[in-house]
Amino acid sequence: MPSVGSNVEAALYNDYVQRVNLILGIGAGKKGYGIAMSNTGTAVVGTTDISADQWAGLRTDLNLIHQHQLNTTTAIGEIVSGNIIGADESNVGTGSTVLRDNATDTFSIVNPDSNKGVNDFGITFTAIEADPEQVFASHLVLESKITPSTSGASYTATWNGTLTAIIDVAFAGGYTCKNDDGSSVTANGDDHRRHFFNTGGDIRFSTAGANGSGSKSADWNTMLTNFGTITFKNSSTTTTGTATVGSGFGSEDLTTSYQQVAVKFGSASSYAENSIKVEAKHNGSGTISFRFTWADTDTGDPFTDEDIDLDINLSMSQTRCNGPISITTPTYSVAQPIS
Repeated sequence: MPSVGSNVEAALYNDYVQRVNLILGIGAGKKGYGIAMSNTGTAVVGTTDISADQWAGLRTDLNLIHQHQLNTTTAIGEIVSGNIIGADESNVGTGSTVLRDNATDTFSIVNPDSNKGVNDFGITFTAIEADPEQVFASHLVLESKITPSTSGASYTATWNGTLTAIIDVAFAGGYTCKNDDGSSVTANGDDHRRHFFNTGGDIRFSTAGANGSGSKSADWNTMLTNFGTITFKNSSTTTTGTATVGSGFGSEDLTTSYQQVAVKFGSASSYAENSIKVEAKHNGSGTISFRFTWADTDTGDPFTDEDIDLDINLSMSQTRCNGPISITTPTYSVAQPIS
């Protein structure tokens, strides 16, 4: 960062442009919100002056990020045309407001604002880059996407053996945002998926039983209840129940092959072989497929392998960012009904 008496170099401003676009724009990895338009311009070249509008645009974008993460604006004061821009402070008004001390050959700003120096931008970057996935809770909305009344999301016949279902969550992309150099780029499906999770989004699912009778159906009902609601995030998975989940596994870890997200086994010792398992993969172009498997592998302890008359229901919902930054919802579809 510049010190008093030094120049503000284009390289510093360009670094700020790159960093804010990396967070707000297309990004990479855990950075990137996918904002369609941001106020920060492209990098300056050579000896081109950095205008008040460019500083103001950078401040606007930093305020947007700060609002998204902490629900407050930054402390950076507004820079307007005519300001004298200092390392740690700038003048409140405009015009000839710099004084020279002839004895020491130093300069000072008249009526300074200590919150609108160039270094205040750097301090703000340190705060917002500490956890780019941070989001203020009130900016998230919980939305139901698949319910038992959705075609293919329930099974009501007597069964024995294995039931399977696949739900596809498709991220379309197609919107315009910025590269870190400020140039425009169109987000693809996988970019959309990253932006959804980077802004605090998650995908939730649960499975429940109904209307069953008999000891095996009762154990299945207990198992499904204890499975809980699974929350699939960017880099972790959690449960409200006792299912075994990949605590360090999330969207960023997906490959084009199915990997286990959560599993729960039967409760009673005589039905311990039975399980509900969820796996996930991505197709490389923006779609996550969740495969649900209800496996009744118990063959009778010791003689009778009972059928199950418990209805199987599947539900999915999502948390989506819809505050100062709003992310387009993905589309949920039953690719394979429970069968």
